[in-house]
Amino acid sequence: MLNPLIDEIFELILTKHIWKVHTLALELSKRGVVNNLDTDPYRDLFKRNFLIMNALYQLQQQLLPNQYLLVASLHIELTDNPDKITIAAHDSLQTYYLDWQNYDASITEVKSLLDDFWRTFRASPTINTLDQQQRQTLLKRWELPDDFSMQALQKRWRQLATQYHPDKQHGNAEQFKQLKNEYEQLRASCSKTS
Repeated sequence: MLNPLIDEIFELILTKHIWKVHTLALELSKRGVVNNLDTDPYRDLFKRNFLIMNALYQLQQQLLPNQYLLVASLHIELTDNPDKITIAAHDSLQTYYLDWQNYDASITEVKSLLDDFWRTFRASPTINTLDQQQRQTLLKRWELPDDFSMQALQKRWRQLATQYHPDKQHGNAEQFKQLKNEYEQLRASCSKTS
């Protein structure tokens, strides 16, 4: 099935060659191209992400061999340089997102995928652990209660990241980097206490 977002995404990529999935999603929402896809917020987020990734992988195949579209969740880039990208013949993400049967995943499957993602993401060995005083200082700065949930932390992270992201007009790269580090530390402390 041909994804209806392909043309819209292609136009965006032509205007700016490097994107991230979340910035593409935001731009598509601003343009009114992607509206609510499900009443459940998890499934809505999953379906948005699925449609974008599916469109990107279809577009990747359509552009070959003259242009190359690097597709990773945190980096999407259009390039004419074949040395810049290697497309795996059996990329598991590509296979997953090109299978339309996965679009209508149940809430149980979506939550399982999210849990697997966060478990893998949390396994990063570079996160410094917080002592109690550091934790309290960060909780105060982040305006979170002592018994915060992962969902509350993620919501607060999105608010702060949106405010300080270097791509924003009044963004601050150093502040954003510090917030990202603090987020990782708070997330690690949340997983230990929950």
